[in-house]
Amino acid sequence: MKVLCLTCISDMKVAMVGTIWWLLACLVFTTASPDLQQRLQDLDTFVQNLMKCQSRPVVGLTVSVVKDGQTIFSKGYGQRDLQTGQAVDNRTLFCVGSISKSFTSALLASILAEREDVSWDTVLTDILGPSFRFRDQFRTKEATLRDLLAHKTGLENLVFAVRMGQNIDRAELGRRMQYYRQVFPLRTLFYYNNPVYTLAGHVAEKVAGKPYETLLRERVLRPLGMNDTVYMAEALKDGNFSNFAQSYRTYNLTGPSKAFSREEFRVLDLHLPAGGVVSNALDMARYMKFHLSGGRDAAGRAVVSEGTLRQTHTADFLMPDGFTMDKVEPDWPVEVAMTQGYGMGWWIGTYRGYRRVQHSGSVEGFSSLLSLFPGVSGGVFTSANGPSSPEVNRDVHQVIHSQVGDILIGKHHWLNATTACTYPEPWWTRPEPNSTVLPEISYNFPRDKRDYEGVYGNYAGGNVTISLNKTDDKLYFSLGLIGRGLVLPTESADCILLRCQGPLAYFPYIVTDVEEKDGKIFSFSLQISPPEPPIVFEQGLKLTDPDPTEPKWGDCTGVSGSPRGATWNNVIMILLFFASISYLI
Repeated sequence: MKVLCLTCISDMKVAMVGTIWWLLACLVFTTASPDLQQRLQDLDTFVQNLMKCQSRPVVGLTVSVVKDGQTIFSKGYGQRDLQTGQAVDNRTLFCVGSISKSFTSALLASILAEREDVSWDTVLTDILGPSFRFRDQFRTKEATLRDLLAHKTGLENLVFAVRMGQNIDRAELGRRMQYYRQVFPLRTLFYYNNPVYTLAGHVAEKVAGKPYETLLRERVLRPLGMNDTVYMAEALKDGNFSNFAQSYRTYNLTGPSKAFSREEFRVLDLHLPAGGVVSNALDMARYMKFHLSGGRDAAGRAVVSEGTLRQTHTADFLMPDGFTMDKVEPDWPVEVAMTQGYGMGWWIGTYRGYRRVQHSGSVEGFSSLLSLFPGVSGGVFTSANGPSSPEVNRDVHQVIHSQVGDILIGKHHWLNATTACTYPEPWWTRPEPNSTVLPEISYNFPRDKRDYEGVYGNYAGGNVTISLNKTDDKLYFSLGLIGRGLVLPTESADCILLRCQGPLAYFPYIVTDVEEKDGKIFSFSLQISPPEPPIVFEQGLKLTDPDPTEPKWGDCTGVSGSPRGATWNNVIMILLFFASISYLI
């Protein structure tokens, strides 16, 4: 292998262990054809120019490209920490978000290939036991591991509970699945769901008899030599943030970038199988080569059965007419990206006539994209640490992946330095996001503040606690691991606002509908976004108690936790970033 260093740092010998660490900020070429080497050098210039676009404010970026079993490009751009000025290199760690889902399906492929009694189509109750159940009888008797991994369950996502964090383990999440409500009937429509991927991680634990963290490291990371790859929860507990990128957010494209709090990543302890893997360009290059080689390591040894792994790359659920991850209009100059369906942890589609297997990830300022082109044995991984803006981050990744895709499949570029900065224009103008008018804040509550105090429970989502601080005479709420803030009155007697403080202080107000019963506050309800029904938190409901209103078989749509009280007429909107960002996707 020939290595051309752009900013190489000399190697340092670590005497105690006798190993050599290369602190790389390098561009790596194989002994490929002169044409390929020139195109890769042009790619480096292209990315550097993209980082300078005023319409593309990116803090830091890492890129790796593989072809025919070799890493042909690997480099970092920008800064991993604005405060210290430290630069990104190809060993800088980024949280890859929902690309973690493909790690979960790869892990399960490894486990299932060794078992004759369990398959993708084994009913979940045969694995998790007869006590496991969904809300309705049909799902309980029919739902399989494949249904989880292909997002075919049709269950609510409960993004609000995921976002605020749940202090439970995966076994408890499995128990709470019986309270998740139906949004669509089983296997009728694709409906993206993060908690069910965490449940899939628990399935791996039950089948193999070890924690998910141990299984993933033993069966995937270690055999592939992904020694730098860690889990966000581990990094938080150990305080080990060496060469770890700080992620950022911004309120507008010209505003300052503000650092995300490390506390916000605590939610990924539970949801590691859905979005908690942390890796870098070099390790993700190894991961891409693993998938492109049919489940083999660098030495050619089988880590996962090729046939079982390939099933994860096969579209299991075809998208309905008109559904695409990217806007595709007839006036695009090329067939940019067609998404045909979802496999198990992967989007399946095409790019300029070539098959493409892809997944994105977005969590707390980090955004990532991984694209495989199996027909030419190539792939590209990119990850950025902000600032969080769904349009900007998505565009940056799509522009680079289009450029690399052209190199891998041997076609002329359709994007240049100018259109890379204006993308998706001039071909398509992104519509303005919808805005929602908040109710006006009032000076006084319509009733005694003490009436709002209490613990409000939801069997699926957990507890919300509201308490009166006697020092400042203000009402405060807490929800989950990191959700906390002020309770504010509005001009409407049956509506209050929750304003987050602490790590989620940048959140907009959360609009909450209050319901009374017999003159007392009975519950309040939140809605994340349609088509999901509102989440109702009922005063005095204890999650450890049996549900006195256990749904009858076939009752798919009752209110989560307690079907008493809430109606569709009380649906209100919760104004979170989820209106513009797909958390853990």
